[in-house]
Amino acid sequence: MKAEKSHFEQGDGTANFSLLYPKDFGMPSNGRDSTLELGPAAAHDLGLDEIIVAFTPDREHQKEIRKLFSRLPRDPDVISYRQAVLDDLLASPELAEKFASLLPVIDSLVEYRGAHLSHHEMTWLHEVIWRAGELQNMIDCLEGLDEIFRSLEGKIHSDGLRELREEIHKAQNDPEYQNLVKELPGLLSKLRGCTSLTIGVNLDDRLRPVQATLLSVNEKPFTDQSLLNRLFGLQKDSVGIAPLHSVPRRRVEAQYAFSIDSELGWAIEPMLVPLFADLAKVLEKTALPIAEQLSQYVGLHGKLFMELRQGLLFYLGAIRFIRRFQKLGLSMCRPQIVPAEERRCEVKDSYNVQLVLKRLELEDGTGPAVVENDIFLGSNGRVLILTGPNRGGKTTYMQGVGILHVLAQAGCYVPGKSAIVSPVDHLLTHFPLEEKPDSDAGRFGEEASRLGKIFEQVTRHSLVLLNESLSSTSFGESLYLAEDLVRILRRIGSRAIYSTHLHELANRVDELNHSVPGEGKIVSVVSSPVEKVGDANGAEVSNTYKLEVRPPLGQSYAREIAARYGISYGQLEDVLSERGVL
Repeated sequence: MKAEKSHFEQGDGTANFSLLYPKDFGMPSNGRDSTLELGPAAAHDLGLDEIIVAFTPDREHQKEIRKLFSRLPRDPDVISYRQAVLDDLLASPELAEKFASLLPVIDSLVEYRGAHLSHHEMTWLHEVIWRAGELQNMIDCLEGLDEIFRSLEGKIHSDGLRELREEIHKAQNDPEYQNLVKELPGLLSKLRGCTSLTIGVNLDDRLRPVQATLLSVNEKPFTDQSLLNRLFGLQKDSVGIAPLHSVPRRRVEAQYAFSIDSELGWAIEPMLVPLFADLAKVLEKTALPIAEQLSQYVGLHGKLFMELRQGLLFYLGAIRFIRRFQKLGLSMCRPQIVPAEERRCEVKDSYNVQLVLKRLELEDGTGPAVVENDIFLGSNGRVLILTGPNRGGKTTYMQGVGILHVLAQAGCYVPGKSAIVSPVDHLLTHFPLEEKPDSDAGRFGEEASRLGKIFEQVTRHSLVLLNESLSSTSFGESLYLAEDLVRILRRIGSRAIYSTHLHELANRVDELNHSVPGEGKIVSVVSSPVEKVGDANGAEVSNTYKLEVRPPLGQSYAREIAARYGISYGQLEDVLSERGVL
C-alpha cells in the first residue's frame, strides 16, 4: 500500500566539509563578497567550453566544471587551499588514480539520490530497493576512501585531503554507520532472497477464477513442471498451461524497465502488467519492515559525497588538463596568488591554451604555431594598448590572459614558467559581434550599449578585455572615443588590454598618461613578427608574433611586409619592366 509520506523524505544529512573550500571559510552562498561571477558573454569570448572539454569528456561531469568556472573564488586562502590539494594529487599519481577509480561509485551514489528525489511516485517497495542501493554505495565509498588514505600514510600534506581523511574516520566511528555496516548485508539478503511467488487461485464450478491469494514468497525461482501439467498429462518447454498476463513485447524506457531474460531479448515495464502491479502492492507489505529499519539511516553522511564529487571532478580534470600540456613540452606552473589590492598579473613565457587545443584537433598539425609571451599587468603598465597586423596574435594574446585568470582563480595551474596573479572581482570582455539586422541602434549602438554595461560593473580590481572596440564608427570618432575609454581606465586603476588598429592611440600614450591622474599607467605593446628561416629566396614572414613594449609599428612595418612579399613600388616596377609592361 502506498504510504502518505515516503519513509525516505525525512531528512538529508549535512556536511561541514568541502574539498574546494576551507572549513573556516564556508560556502559561496554565505553572503560574503567572495566570488567572481563569470558571465556567459565572457565565457564565450574566452572559449571556455573547449577548456571544459579538455578537463573531462563526460558531459555530466562537464556541467559541474562549468558551474565551478562560473563562480570563481577571489579569496587567496581559498585558491591556495585548492592549489595544495592539487599539488598532493600531482605529486602522488597513485592517489589520483585511486580517486579516479572511486569516482564511478560516487557517481552511482549521486544517481541513486537524484533518482529518489525526482521520482516521488515510487512505491515503498522500490524506495526500499533504491535506498538500500544508495546505502551500499555509501559504505563502498567510505571503505574505499579509507583504503586510499591508509596506503598513502605520510604522503598527504594539504589541509583539504587531511580534513577529508578526518571526515572519513569520523564517519566510520559513527555508531549509526557501524550499525549500518552490520545490518545492511542481512537486509539486502532479505530483499534479494525474494525470487518467486506462489499464488493460490480459487475457481467456481465452471473453472472461472473468483479469488487469488499470495501463498508464499520464495527464495528460489519457480522452474519445475507445475502440478497442473502433471495432472493433465501435459509436457511443455515452458511452465504452465497458459499465460495469465501477456508481457508487452516491445522496448520501453521507464524508471523500472529492465531485461527479464537474455533469451527473450526485450525489456519490459512490469507496472504495465496488471498482475504485476497488483503483486507489487502486496509485496510492499513484505518490504515495510525493511523500510522501517533503513529509515533510521536517511541522514547518514550522504551530503559529504555530494560535495566530495564536485571537488574530485575538478581536481581529476585539472590533472588531466595539466598533463596534456606538459606532455607537449609546454610549461604549466602553480601561480603565486597575491592580494587583490596589488592588481598584478605577471607571467613568464605564457601561451593561450585554447590555441594549443585547437592545434591538437588538426591531425596534420597545421594549426597556428604556439608562441610564448610574457604577461605584464602591474605598476609598470596596467592599461595595455595592443597594436599589430591582422592575424598577428592580438586576440590570441588577450584571450590567453583572460583564460589564465580563470584557471588561476579556479585553483588550477596556469600556462607559463612562473606566475604572480592577483584575483579579479570582474572579468569583463568586449569582443566583436555581428550586427543585428533588426536593431534600431545599429552596430555602433550595440557596441556603445555593451561598453556602457561594462562600466556599470568595473572596479579597480577588475580585468577588462576590449577587442577592436569602437571599430564600427569612423576613424576620427573611434579615436576620440577610444581616448576617453583608456583615460577612464587609467583613472579607475583596473587592469585592461585594448586591442586596436588605432596606431595613433598608441602613439599618444605619454599624452594620455599626463592628461588625467590615476595609478593605471597606459603603455603601448606591439605584436611583432618572428623571423623564420626561409628558402634560397630569402626570409619568410611568420604568422607567429612576440609582444614588445614599444611604439606602434606604423607605416614602416607595412612597407617592410610589402618588401618581403615583393610588392613594394620598386619591386613591382622591376617586375613590370621585365615583362615589358612599363
